[in-house]
Amino acid sequence: MEVNYPLLRFDLRRDDFVVWLRWVALEHPSGAAGPATQGMRVELQLNRNTVLGPTILYRRDLELAPVYVRSNRGRVVEVLRAASGRGLVDVQLIIHGSIANAPYAALFHVSDYGGEAIDTQAIDATPMLQVQPSTPGDRWHVAGQANLRARLELHGNPHHLTVVR
Repeated sequence: MEVNYPLLRFDLRRDDFVVWLRWVALEHPSGAAGPATQGMRVELQLNRNTVLGPTILYRRDLELAPVYVRSNRGRVVEVLRAASGRGLVDVQLIIHGSIANAPYAALFHVSDYGGEAIDTQAIDATPMLQVQPSTPGDRWHVAGQANLRARLELHGNPHHLTVVR
């Protein structure tokens, strides 16, 4: 038997990982408003190395429109270069906690991303990975994660300064 993994082709100069976060409010059945600090805590890991977060986005930031958060490009490049020798990368998208009926996080792999580090500019595509835990309406806290193992193929050479000692 041969195991086949999907291929992740990543251009070190042009590509980014962007996480999309959506909020669906949870109002307690008693009619009481939720805590003022409602929000989501999310993280993106590559081979167990954090490249985004864990970061908290509060309800006030997510209620008007879904938010897109770009991972740390320098960290992504560092982790993917280390993984390239093995030829595989494990991608993990985590919602550590949320006070919402249906928190939603989706991971996009994009080239030439024009958005800011935190933006509301929509990405019109199908995500490569998504997580949407659900919980009964009388619960305040939910969490979830999604994982993907992929073959890794790197292209390009990022701009960086060489440190001479």
